[in-house]
Amino acid sequence: MLAEYRVLGPLEVLLDGEPVAVPAGRLQTLLATLLLRPNQFVPVDELVERIWDSAPPTAGRARKTLHMVVARLRSALAPADCVRTRPGGYLAEVEPDQLDLLRFRALAGAGDFGAASALWRGPVLGNVASDSLHRDDVPGLEDERLDVLESRMEADLDRGLGRELVAELRSLVGDHPLRESFWRYLMLALCRAGQQAEALATYQQVREKLADELGVDPGPALQELHRQILRGDVPAGGRQVPRQLPAGIRNFVGRDDKLRLLGQTSGVTVVHGVGGVGKTALALHWARAARDRFPDGDLYLDLRGFAPEAQPVDPAAAAETLLAGLGVDAVPADPDARFALLRTTLADRRLLLVLDNAASPRQVLPLLPGTSGVRVVITSRNQFRALVAQHDATAIGLLQLDVAAALTLLAAVLGAARLDAEPEAAREIVERCTGLPLALRVFAERVARFPDVSLREFVAELEEARLDALTDFDDIDVRAVFSWSYKALDAESARMFRLLSVHPGVDFDVGAAAALAGVSVVRARRLLERLVADHLVQSRTPGRYDLHDLLRAYSAELCGDDEDAALRLTEWYVHTLENATSLDPAQISMRADALTTDVVPQGFASWSDGFRWRRQEWANLKAVAFAALARGWERQAMVIPVQLLSYLVVDSTHRHDAIDLFEAVCGFGPVGEQGLVRTKLAALYDFLGRQEDALRNFEIGLPLVRAMGEPALVAGVLTNLSRTYSTLGRREEAEASIREALAIAVEIDDVYRQTILHCNLASRFNRDERWAEALAESDLAAPLAARLDDEFLVTRVRGYRAAALAGAGRYAEAEPELRAVVEVMRRMGDTDGVTEGLGLIGDVLVGQGRLDEAAAAWQEAADIYRSRGDVRADALAARVAALR
Repeated sequence: MLAEYRVLGPLEVLLDGEPVAVPAGRLQTLLATLLLRPNQFVPVDELVERIWDSAPPTAGRARKTLHMVVARLRSALAPADCVRTRPGGYLAEVEPDQLDLLRFRALAGAGDFGAASALWRGPVLGNVASDSLHRDDVPGLEDERLDVLESRMEADLDRGLGRELVAELRSLVGDHPLRESFWRYLMLALCRAGQQAEALATYQQVREKLADELGVDPGPALQELHRQILRGDVPAGGRQVPRQLPAGIRNFVGRDDKLRLLGQTSGVTVVHGVGGVGKTALALHWARAARDRFPDGDLYLDLRGFAPEAQPVDPAAAAETLLAGLGVDAVPADPDARFALLRTTLADRRLLLVLDNAASPRQVLPLLPGTSGVRVVITSRNQFRALVAQHDATAIGLLQLDVAAALTLLAAVLGAARLDAEPEAAREIVERCTGLPLALRVFAERVARFPDVSLREFVAELEEARLDALTDFDDIDVRAVFSWSYKALDAESARMFRLLSVHPGVDFDVGAAAALAGVSVVRARRLLERLVADHLVQSRTPGRYDLHDLLRAYSAELCGDDEDAALRLTEWYVHTLENATSLDPAQISMRADALTTDVVPQGFASWSDGFRWRRQEWANLKAVAFAALARGWERQAMVIPVQLLSYLVVDSTHRHDAIDLFEAVCGFGPVGEQGLVRTKLAALYDFLGRQEDALRNFEIGLPLVRAMGEPALVAGVLTNLSRTYSTLGRREEAEASIREALAIAVEIDDVYRQTILHCNLASRFNRDERWAEALAESDLAAPLAARLDDEFLVTRVRGYRAAALAGAGRYAEAEPELRAVVEVMRRMGDTDGVTEGLGLIGDVLVGQGRLDEAAAAWQEAADIYRSRGDVRADALAARVAALR
């Protein structure tokens, strides 16, 4: 028999799941006191004090009475008795899994804060009447619970949750109004739920409560979060929880044995079978049902192993995409380093990874995690025997649906009554479609629109449309079904279906489809939805569409090469990209040629809208560029990577993936434009830390850019080149590049560029302790910044000047300047500026012998760093300790 004891709520004892009655009063108090100290000796005196609430009878009588209480408790517990007698006292002997308190502590120690918190059923020992127990023992347990709750909230926020936590956190701040951590988590959750105004109001609420009840201001962590909200730069969760599974298909039927097998296996599973047999549908149907088993998220990647018009995804590019999905920004350039980082990032996660349409084991082996916590499901037309034999993968082979399952699928779409009325025709449809789910769905969706037409008539049409099998379709005659459904389309929908194969990307939106067909967006959406209804096009996420690879191959066979549609699509992407790029602060260095078709490029209301479009369309833009190159349209191909660089500056996700695109367009076009491509490629290499490659491309490209006769472009290239020189430690060449760029900026009266370049020099000279030169550059920048009426830039210049004064030992002049800079930075919410300024103020005060004030400045900076989890806090704290 298994006894279980519970104290994290009302006191309960269970024996084989059935409650054991423990009489109220002294028996409950005795048991509770012992269980709160599991497996620990408790002396008689302490038990007497608890049982009689600090007012026991005479010592002798109390001990005798305690013996009686123990005996009655043992009798009440019977087989569940856990009380053991020891000289001078007693103990409760329990196993770790018998007492909820022990399980709570074990789970918390293992970092499973959610499971630990779930063990609490209400107030600790809420049914035990003992003032001393609730005064002396319970508060410590409540603190443990709150500490674990804090850890759970922090972990949930790190996993990307926000809206889901708001209600619980509101309850927690109501119950614990002076616990600042809960207020901070509530503000974070509100921000991540898109409720910034409510988060700011919450800060005002806690500030007033702390002032009224304690007479203090919120702590540094709350204040810093408040400033971040005002600036709009609330940090994202430390650990991103991806949820990438596409929507499953409607009317999924059968495959119960395969679904069970997927649920029973672990590690890596390969689902294999012919095209159209339902591999992806099976994997996604199971994955969506099982996703709650994977608290750290799910990743999905289409490896395009059998796409007719596209190359399979390279494993290194796949690793980059997966790392981006996991929230990793800095992706190594070396493929092996990427694969190692992917394994490291997955190491402690419970996550589901679906690799769809894999071509070969070589494509997936580098992506497999080295941990049992990640479940991997691979779909492929190949059996992956090497993976099964050498890496302990489980293989699940899919065949066509049997007659019963195929009829069930038809009935789900057409209705069972319709099939029952013509059972022979229904069986013939199954035979004609060879039990292939894709073919059955395409057929059934077409038939469903004509409820009054006999199935026999459709069978006759299907037989007339029957064609030879296509070897590309794994020798299964699905083209007969496709051709039959295609012939049932109206002319405009049929044309749209044919033209979709011209799109070189994996998926597309309505705007791209409208450009392909040369119709309005409204008309394109209607046509696409008609094709979706016929199962000729899929829509896995709202607003985006794609074709199954078999249908894409069939569409391409019908369409052939439509160069007019390809040109419309290319011009639409190029000019839409230019509209997005035009909202960036940087100047567009290469513009698209004038439109030669009647497409209407998409426009954008804001920079963020244009940025989101570029992120969403990255893969398509790259595919369109390569397709343009293949057609000899070098100019359109060159514009795409050049205009994408400003996006890559902000978003590092695709920098590695962009290298081959830039390299592919090098050498085309006029000399000057070749130089632009080279220098953009050089800047990209510099971002990736490949300075030698960057320098090589700068050296090739800069002379070509000079030949263009565009001074502003030359100045921009020189500025980027100086950064590469500086990283390589070639300081003189770095300074010379900036000086030349500055001379050009003066010549063309570019005040902003002049200011920035003087600031760059001032910063460089401060780092090199060339104080007089730093002062000179700051003095040159100051009037230029004032002309621009940019307070931030003016303050930045002032900061460089104050740093130079401090370095030169001119402390009396530096201090007021630094204090003024810090106050402006505080007002603007720039915490980096505040901490840097406070650090310099401390240096200046030390130089003047004002050590206590210096310690206070450094301490404030350290507190800000610590609230952000910045390791620089420790260094400053050590300096404070040294002063004190």
